[in-house]
Amino acid sequence: MPFDVLPLVVGLTGHRDPPPDAEDMLRERFRDLIGRLRRAHPSMQLLVVSGLAAGADLIAAEEAVDLGLAVLGCLPMPQAEYERDFEPEELERFRRVLPRCSDIIVVGTSQRREQGYIDVGNFIAYYAHVLVAFWDGLPARGPGGTAHVVDLRRRGLPSVVGDELVAYMPDVGPVIQIVTPRAHQPAPADCFAERVIHPDGAGDFEDAIKHIERFDRDLSESPPSTKSNRLATLADRADAAANRLQAHTLRSLRSVYVAAALAGAAQLVLPADGSFGIPSWAGIAARIGFLAIAFAVFAFAKRGDFENRYQDYRAIAEALRVQYAWWCAGLRARLVEASYLQMQQSELAWIRSALRTAYLITGSATAKPDASPSDPECSRWIEGQIDYYERAGELEAAHMAQAQQAMRVTAIGGAAISAAAALAAWALSHHWINTPAASGASMAGVLTYWAAMPVAVGSMFALLIRFYVQQRAFAENARRYQLMFTVFDAARRRLREGIDDPRRILEQLGHEALSEHAEWLILHRDRPLTFVHT
Repeated sequence: MPFDVLPLVVGLTGHRDPPPDAEDMLRERFRDLIGRLRRAHPSMQLLVVSGLAAGADLIAAEEAVDLGLAVLGCLPMPQAEYERDFEPEELERFRRVLPRCSDIIVVGTSQRREQGYIDVGNFIAYYAHVLVAFWDGLPARGPGGTAHVVDLRRRGLPSVVGDELVAYMPDVGPVIQIVTPRAHQPAPADCFAERVIHPDGAGDFEDAIKHIERFDRDLSESPPSTKSNRLATLADRADAAANRLQAHTLRSLRSVYVAAALAGAAQLVLPADGSFGIPSWAGIAARIGFLAIAFAVFAFAKRGDFENRYQDYRAIAEALRVQYAWWCAGLRARLVEASYLQMQQSELAWIRSALRTAYLITGSATAKPDASPSDPECSRWIEGQIDYYERAGELEAAHMAQAQQAMRVTAIGGAAISAAAALAAWALSHHWINTPAASGASMAGVLTYWAAMPVAVGSMFALLIRFYVQQRAFAENARRYQLMFTVFDAARRRLREGIDDPRRILEQLGHEALSEHAEWLILHRDRPLTFVHT
């Protein structure tokens, strides 16, 4: 499918038997809805997902391609078998629209026709951000129908995707019902009206889509990947975006702490009582000025939201790496988002939606012809993670040691200067230092000042360094990276020795990696940068 970034996915479900005289009105209602979605999300491309069944499905799919939208046709069975369910006129329309679709996949895997339609309904309900239902509002007549698909979205019933049973979390958006009549049935009330149905327990859909839009913008700044696989390419571009934002985050974080250190030192060092020949107004103004600079630096750092964007994109990139390794190993039905951050139903829910869409648009729902646990990409993933965790653990430990050394130097250095000044003041007061009375009094004042200020400033600097260490979580990261190095190294050894089923090893390893990434993300989300902290 022609997508370099994540699209807004519009799923279709509808009755197979709307009256012929209702078609124009159904087209108009769908066209108006697409126009509103485009205006609400001008920076996002739209992808329409349809089973291309006779009736409302086919009508909306035709209108979508006429509007220039990409359409993914998901068939319940191979085309030749599927065509047996069409009347001659509808079959002709089906054959005309099929080549105009951007991609076609066969979703159903069962020999039972009814199960194929259930699979399509589950697939569309699972992947759509917005589900458009051409529905009369009456209860379901059986599984796989329009009302059944709407019920999946509303109540979060389990869905079967491939051979994997997953708990569908209704965190991706509303059902938009276009009240649709059926042939030989009484017309429903408010025929052709539009109703919005929000899934039970759904989060803030618009907020999630805004996160995806921002991710798309950041992704568009990433350089192209050299990999041919679209899922691997997307993982590389997400990783590049995360690296870029990480650099912004670290620069912003260091700037905030430096500004806070200067502001704190100014409050301690600069006199506001007119001493040392500095007018009191000048000392007060300087204190306020340094504090204002610190506030400005903090506000600038928070305005770009670099910290959260970096963390989120890193989580997406790592999850996509796991998904790609699973796909190469033949575990295409194992979906990372189905077991990733499931306890997070707030601002992090959009990450699952992004992963779900990435899986859809990269063709990962189709099997890799030569998929095998011995695929070189699986080995590259393991070796790359071993190398990363080893280097990252050593680097975090080194940063921790450097920070601890800096804390000792600032605290001990300040205390040493204060002790020397206090000793000199004591010597002066006991006449061990011979000075004229006037200059002795002046020197005593200076020494008294230096006996207090260095230890206070040194302690403050040491405390700020400690806060910085906590913010960066050096100790926790070093332990976590060492643990993950051990986990990946053990998996590599088990694969080489032929211990256990290799697919099982790779699946377990992927879950371990996802769990570690989730813990890393939650750890840093619980330690946001705040001005009071610094």
